Amino acid sequence: MSDEREEELQNVQREVQRAVESSEDIQQTVRDITLKALTEGEFDTRRIRAVAEAVMRGAGDALSAESSQMKASFGEAAQGLEEALIKAADAFRLAIEEAAGRVTEFNSSELKRSVDDLGSLEDIFMETLQRTAQNSGETVRVIMDDLATHARNSGTSVGRHVAENLETLQNRLHELGLDSVQAGQEVADRIGKIARGILAGVGETLLTMAEGGKGQGRDKP
Repeated sequence: MSDEREEELQNVQREVQRAVESSEDIQQTVRDITLKALTEGEFDTRRIRAVAEAVMRGAGDALSAESSQMKASFGEAAQGLEEALIKAADAFRLAIEEAAGRVTEFNSSELKRSVDDLGSLEDIFMETLQRTAQNSGETVRVIMDDLATHARNSGTSVGRHVAENLETLQNRLHELGLDSVQAGQEVADRIGKIARGILAGVGETLLTMAEGGKGQGRDKP
């Protein structure tokens, strides 16, 4: 990883740490930080995994004292990350659908890698929780293990959302006669760029809505 990319991830980690320490709108702020980071580099599973781990490291750094609020804050940070991954799943699906519809630009037999990337988002979320637990102190490790256990037993929102997106995508590819797809690095990279643009638009919309909500809150007597 380049020094520039490493510095970007460290900035993400610090921003999340400050967000959790502030104890204000943690879930929303962490979601927005994550979405912004995902639009600033290559949009692929390696980048998503690196950003997710930086997010949860930042949350762990903020939790230095054991308390009931500590567990709630960490849970909100995890939910913010999960929300961002759900938006990433939507961006992946829309980008694949766009690529599949542009048969003159994209080879219909080279979409599988991007479909696989979409399907891996829940695994990235679960692995991030587990890896953060392994690399954290005792207090954070207990909280992370609890979150991971609950997610395994009950399922995750991102997992359910990915399944819905994959079903929608399968139906769409079937309509286009693209049931059988194979891996392709070049097409996957181009789909990643489309998805990154979609995700950037989503992030800007959410940020505008959040800022508008805060402004309305300030206007209230």
